[in-house]
Amino acid sequence: MQKKRILVVEDAAYMRDMLSEMLEQAERSYEVVGFAVNGKEAVEKYKELKPDIVTMDLVMEVMDGIQAIRGIKKDDPNALIIVISALGTPEQKKAALDAGAGEYLWKPFTIKNLFDALEKLLGKRKDERGSAT
Repeated sequence: MQKKRILVVEDAAYMRDMLSEMLEQAERSYEVVGFAVNGKEAVEKYKELKPDIVTMDLVMEVMDGIQAIRGIKKDDPNALIIVISALGTPEQKKAALDAGAGEYLWKPFTIKNLFDALEKLLGKRKDERGSAT
C-alpha cells in the first residue's frame, strides 16, 4: 500500500515536529512531504507538492487557515484537509468546514484522535468516489 503524502501547515515548530513524528510512525501509512508556516505558503506548497492530505492550523501570520483552505480548494476542489487547531468554538469549526475542510481536530489531541480523523477523512473520499460510479 502506497503511503499517503501529507503537507503539514503549522506555524509552531514544536507542533510541526510532533505531527511529523506521529505521522511517520513505521506501522502507519503516512509520509510528511512538506511543511508550511503560514496560509500563503500552504497554498503555494499544495500546488507544488500535490499532497494527498493537508493538516491545517487556523491561526497563522500572513494568511490564516480559513483563507488557505479556500485557496487550496479553489485550486483543487477534491483536496483533503483536516484542521488541527486550538480554536475550539463551534463558529470556528463551522467556518473551517464551510471553507472546505473535511475534518476538525482540537489541540491538544492524542495520536489515536489524529489517526481516527485521518481515517475518517479518507473514508469520506472513498464514499464520494463509490457513490459517483
